Amino acid sequence: MPLLHRRIAPALVVAQLLYLALMELAFTFLSPGNPEPDATGSARNALLGYGAVMVAVAAVMAGGALMLASSRASAAVPRPVRSVLLVLLVLLGLLELGIAAAFLHSAATGSLGPDTVIAGVAVVVSGCVAAGCVPGPAAAPPTQHTPHGRPTARTTG
Repeated sequence: MPLLHRRIAPALVVAQLLYLALMELAFTFLSPGNPEPDATGSARNALLGYGAVMVAVAAVMAGGALMLASSRASAAVPRPVRSVLLVLLVLLGLLELGIAAAFLHSAATGSLGPDTVIAGVAVVVSGCVAAGCVPGPAAAPPTQHTPHGRPTARTTG
């Protein structure tokens, strides 16, 4: 499980972030344009809301990947920041379960074809990342510090 938790899951999250960025670029630049721009405020607000959601999802994914990738980095940060990172890790696990459920629904209701294969791969990837998030909070025990703020040496007892 440490290999999944420390190496594979963060790499899969980074791959998902790259896929997300690629899809956003593709939909932005390769979709047929609207010949008449919509100047209404509701369309602008919807676009800003969508952008905010995408930035929030990317932040959760990046924070979760950071938390998964390095126990030293997560142990070295101050306690409030570590708490935020742990919340991001939990949110990442829930997000991945949601992604897996959405792709599973898509594969089950769609016709067989290339989209089914992509959905199957996405379910496996999201499941691996969610499984990697499970031991995250428990995998890195809090370090003990000396009165000067330095970590104490670990002893086996």
